[in-house]
Amino acid sequence: MTWYHHGWLAGYALPAAFSAGLAWVGLVRHSVGKGRLLGSWRSAALTLAVLALTGAVGIAAGLALPHLAKLPPSAAGLATGVTTMPRKRQDDTTQPYVKFMTLGIAWFRERLEYRMQLDALSWCDRFLDGFEKSTQLRVFVHELKNYVTDRHPTAVKTITNLFDAADKAMINALEVQTTTDEARREVHIAWMREPTDEEVFQCRSAFGEARNRCGDLLLYAYVHGRRTEQTELEALRAKALSSDAFHSAALPQQRRRFSLRRDLR
Repeated sequence: MTWYHHGWLAGYALPAAFSAGLAWVGLVRHSVGKGRLLGSWRSAALTLAVLALTGAVGIAAGLALPHLAKLPPSAAGLATGVTTMPRKRQDDTTQPYVKFMTLGIAWFRERLEYRMQLDALSWCDRFLDGFEKSTQLRVFVHELKNYVTDRHPTAVKTITNLFDAADKAMINALEVQTTTDEARREVHIAWMREPTDEEVFQCRSAFGEARNRCGDLLLYAYVHGRRTEQTELEALRAKALSSDAFHSAALPQQRRRFSLRRDLR
């Protein structure tokens, strides 16, 4: 008896494996440009649920296939009519009868896509938690723009638009902070007064807007990037948050040709 003659393998394992494998390929293709399937434990659980349900449907279809010939013609006509019903176009939602016909797979896929979006936004928020100044954001976003452009040369226009919006918001935040600091300086006093509630609101609002626009570019890098780029993005973040971000040389300091005296020391 060969391996494919085993009843459990031919009746259960192979249909489930083929169905789940094709479902995984479809999920990977569908998630391109939308997020990461395994970005968190919740998205991983939803992904496994979709694969498990798809495998179960594959097993059920394989077991029911020999009995389809016994169905009355009226049942086949009813199923054909349901599949040809006019579909009302809806954005970002799945129609109830589609969820029922797919045995819940469409609902889980919808929840998975929503969870991937939340994972991406949560990741960006955590990544930008350490930034407290607009100057730090400007250093980081400038380096991030160059980094993303090098890896996605076909999306230069989109990346440039995101960077321009972020840069405009950061310039506005710097202007608001500068205006507030000048207003806080009292004449003939060596220190500044405490900011008013309105001044605090204006500064925080402008910085929050700049942070959100920088998050848009970071979100693009997350959605269209790879997991292996995490270390490189963290290096850009550490560089921007360092105390000498504005004083470090763009190029390594070169040694002079004739430095024999220094070399002999």
